[in-house]
Amino acid sequence: MGDALRGDLAWRGTALSIAMGFETLADRLCAMRAPFRAELVGDPEGGALAGGVIFALLDQTCGMAISQALRARAEAEGREPRPGGMATLDFRLDHIRAPRPGASVTAEAECLKLTGDVAVVRGWAYEESAEDPIAAAQAAFMLTNVPLFSA
Repeated sequence: MGDALRGDLAWRGTALSIAMGFETLADRLCAMRAPFRAELVGDPEGGALAGGVIFALLDQTCGMAISQALRARAEAEGREPRPGGMATLDFRLDHIRAPRPGASVTAEAECLKLTGDVAVVRGWAYEESAEDPIAAAQAAFMLTNVPLFSA
C-alpha cells in the first residue's frame, strides 16, 4: 500500500471517530483489516465485532478501491491525480453470518465501473478466507471535483 493511499485514509472521519485502527494489507490490491478489540464488540455474550464495525470497514475499503481506480484512470490519461471527494448514493450490505468471537475481520473491494461522476463498487468481509464471507456489499458513490475525461 502506497503512502498516498495511507494518507487518503488518515482524514476520513468514520475510521477516526470510532478509532477502529484499520490496517491496510499490502499483499492484496485493495484490502483492510479491523483488528479485534473488546470495545468494538456488538453483543458481549457473543464476543464478535459489531455489525457497524463491519459496515464501516467495508465502506472505507470500497472508498479505497474507488481511489485506486481514479489513480489508475489518471495515470492512463497521462495526468496527475487530483484530490476529490465522494458521497454515498447507495450502499447495500448483506450480512451473511455473524463474525466469529474474538476474530479480526478483513475486507476487500473492487471498483467495477467509473462512469461520469459515479463509481460502482463491491466488497466482501471475512475472517480467514474470502470463501467463507461474513458480509457482501454493493455500492454506488458520486464523485466530486474529479475530471470526467482527459484534458
